[in-house]
Amino acid sequence: MKEKIVLIGAGSAMFTRGMLFDMMHKGWECDLALVDIDPDALNVAERLVRKMIQARSCKIHLTASTDRREVLSDATIVICTIGVGGRRAWEQDVFIPRKYGIYQPVGDSVMPGGTSRALRMIPAMVDIAKDVLELAPKALFFNYGNPMAPVCRGVRKATGANMIGLCHGVFHVGQYLAEALGVEAGELEYTAMGMNHLTWFTEMRVKGQDVIDRLEKFADEQIAKVSRSESSPAEVNLFTWSLFKLIKAFPAVRDR
Repeated sequence: MKEKIVLIGAGSAMFTRGMLFDMMHKGWECDLALVDIDPDALNVAERLVRKMIQARSCKIHLTASTDRREVLSDATIVICTIGVGGRRAWEQDVFIPRKYGIYQPVGDSVMPGGTSRALRMIPAMVDIAKDVLELAPKALFFNYGNPMAPVCRGVRKATGANMIGLCHGVFHVGQYLAEALGVEAGELEYTAMGMNHLTWFTEMRVKGQDVIDRLEKFADEQIAKVSRSESSPAEVNLFTWSLFKLIKAFPAVRDR
């Protein structure tokens, strides 16, 4: 059966482009519906996706709508990547706490910024979940929006929807660690566990061999660069590598 995928928050062109590239790379044939409440952002995303489909001659049937209820019926996969309030609201999550001496790495998961974002996100996600349960009750329901844990917990408590939270962070940091070890990303096998933005790489192997010791040597080199004033702490992720040295587990996504 052909999949019907509904992407809610498709106006995020970077995420939409990345997801479509992965779908094309895997050779998926599907119906894809793009949804965003911002018609201008949706128009940009739709034009971009159509060009990508034409360039690769993919068997993907594309539709777009500002109303999710128009396209949710019979969906087999629903992916949410919304950000209520957009970048301007996120800036306030960061800058207002700074006025009171509270500095946050990102401001989208914990501390005042995370709380503020959760208060915006959860009501909107609950409304989406209710529509999914009504119109596509058998669909796999994925969320990429932060704060991940509060959003998923809030949606489940309010609606009973089986929302699954996903984040690209572990995979991107896995690539970063592979580069640090001088191996291809596919060669590094790892175990990562924890909550979103509080995830730890606890095991790392290359061709079956533990590489924690090799990574410790790399950490020593990065820390030494700062000591010799060859690099700034931010350039080498000093806090991250120092934490790794202390507990022998690597934090994903680094100092966030």
